[in-house]
Amino acid sequence: MLRIAVLYILVSFSGAVHAQTNLQKVFAQKMDLPESRDIGTQVLRMSESFLGTPYVAGTLEGNPTEKLVCKFDGLDCTTLVESVIALTVAKSENATFDAYKNELTKLRYRDGIIDGYPSRLHYILDWLYENEKRGRLEDITEKVGGVPFTKKINFMTNHANLYAALAESEVWEKVKEQESEINTRKHSYIPKAGIQKAEPMLHDGDIVAFTSSVEGLDVNHMGIISKIGSRAYLIHASLNGKKVIMTSVPLAEYVASVPKHTGMIVARLNDI
Repeated sequence: MLRIAVLYILVSFSGAVHAQTNLQKVFAQKMDLPESRDIGTQVLRMSESFLGTPYVAGTLEGNPTEKLVCKFDGLDCTTLVESVIALTVAKSENATFDAYKNELTKLRYRDGIIDGYPSRLHYILDWLYENEKRGRLEDITEKVGGVPFTKKINFMTNHANLYAALAESEVWEKVKEQESEINTRKHSYIPKAGIQKAEPMLHDGDIVAFTSSVEGLDVNHMGIISKIGSRAYLIHASLNGKKVIMTSVPLAEYVASVPKHTGMIVARLNDI
């Protein structure tokens, strides 16, 4: 039994080392992508480098304790956007893996501090607010035709059975406090009917999140804009497509085809 246990530990350690080595290798490839002075173009190029990457749901879940998860071989919609931004920032600064992890931590966690499950920015409205507050992003929704988005956000605490971490009452209470804070802020969105009119004002590399018809939920999905002429297309980790793809139809038509999308929120990465 001891021999089997030791073998298991060695195999597990070897697998972890291989995964880390592969992660570093892919990171180096991302850092070798063509340079661009325009930050939106840089975001777009980084997004395009993930085309074809498998879709993996819940990529941040399942760990016994909250920790930074870095993955390039399987992404959901949020981790695609976070990975692209963190890689773009790292490439624009000192192109080190530590710079990437540092930016990813700041993007994903409140005040850039990992302190249990509630420290992660679970709601995209909260994610946008915190990353705009630290100067990384600008919410430009109102500038491109947005109108007030008034909705009570409480999906997580009202569906605690869907989130294992919320079984602990202290965690549930903390997330409830965060929901209450989100509900004190003003938000904007562009309704479905106004998206085509907004498309010419969007830029390559803009970040879009799609507001939800689901009670208590802020957004269903997110991705990154690629412009072709005056029309905008979406690069996203697609559940239906099972990989990172660019939509075959412009943004307005894509959003119209998804009944639970009610509109969109738009953010733009600030110059680095």
